[in-house]
Amino acid sequence: MSSASRFQKLVDPVLGEVVHCATAANGAPVRLLPTDRFREVSAVVSFGYGSTDLWFRRDDASLHESPEGVAHFLEHELFEDEELHVFERFGRRGARVNAMTGFARTTYYFQCSHALEANLDDLLRLVSRAHLSDARVTKERGIIAQELRMYEDGPEYRGFFALLGQLFPTHPVRHPVGGTVESIGAIDVAELDACFRAFYRAGNCGFAAAGPLDPERVLAQLDAWPLARGAAPERSVPPDRGCAPGARVTLAMDVARPRLLLGWKDATLLADPEERALRELASRVLLDRLLGPTSELREALAARGLVDDSLSISHLSEPGFSACIVACETDDPDATEAALRGLLEGEAPFDDAQLERVRRKQLGGYVRSLDAVQTMAFTLAEEALEGMPPFRAIPRMAGLTRAMVAARQRELFRRDASARVVVARAADSSAAPTPP
Repeated sequence: MSSASRFQKLVDPVLGEVVHCATAANGAPVRLLPTDRFREVSAVVSFGYGSTDLWFRRDDASLHESPEGVAHFLEHELFEDEELHVFERFGRRGARVNAMTGFARTTYYFQCSHALEANLDDLLRLVSRAHLSDARVTKERGIIAQELRMYEDGPEYRGFFALLGQLFPTHPVRHPVGGTVESIGAIDVAELDACFRAFYRAGNCGFAAAGPLDPERVLAQLDAWPLARGAAPERSVPPDRGCAPGARVTLAMDVARPRLLLGWKDATLLADPEERALRELASRVLLDRLLGPTSELREALAARGLVDDSLSISHLSEPGFSACIVACETDDPDATEAALRGLLEGEAPFDDAQLERVRRKQLGGYVRSLDAVQTMAFTLAEEALEGMPPFRAIPRMAGLTRAMVAARQRELFRRDASARVVVARAADSSAAPTPP
């Protein structure tokens, strides 16, 4: 069967471009977007394996438990392949290659203006094998430990994970993605090999590429991809039973101004990726209306000196956890907390005109994202991994209603599912540090 006959072609309603969807010979889902709007090709492979995947069932049904930080450590180790000399090989061709590990996935990617076939061959080889040795693991452990110590000195990092620890007292999302200096000390060759074999599989990944490419030639190359077949193993996560009791903590650190972090966790989890995407959209629209840069509600708080340009908002949304975090530097954490809770936990002033204005803003952001070839490839790879059809963003936005946004506010911003952390100047705080 020719590669051309294996493609399902779907048209982008914004730009009219065509995404070619297929399945590689090893079972990996593939999304390819050939377009001459860019000079470079971006290729991305994303695995459904992240820092929260600490327990999985072996073939004999026994439970394997990993130390914190294995997914991140393994990402580093794959780049240490002495045969590939990864950065040198990509660099000689003028290509940029990198990787990232998050709570739920690990992603490898490159961008190049020529030599696509050679670069793609190296990327596929990179993620298909783990050349591990005691010497390389020991060397990398020292490098990662230095990286972790640097992060641990940062008040934003410490405050963020202290807050997650209060919101999720038993779920592994409370742990830093890279683990701790202590936890990575328990990671060895056997542990890395077990996790690589379990999760680096064709049934647990999504591949995408966008730019000036020939879909048939790329798919033919993917058909030779030596990645192991099969799905990821069954995962096991301890049940999360709400926030820690009295979830209010103060960290004493060397900071110029106190930093307030407030978090709210979702009571319900959504396994369906389309439902999760719709809920995430409703959250973004709501937060933009209440605390976006152009919101008059945010401006009113700023006029009272309660928030400033340091205000940040993040929304975590995965099958196993979901939360919203708002952070800001403030001289009066109590007053800022009261104001933010009053706004977020109350009833948002939100009429149809305001909804339409925020909807158009979100739509504009989506259209602008199509001007970045790497953003397009990342989006397609994530959709392939999740099994989602492409180009759902615009219909999703069009179907969002004011009632859905209001329901989202009531669902998320509940006082009994929230926590607070203050990172304060050591001289201003007599509180004990947050427990690990």
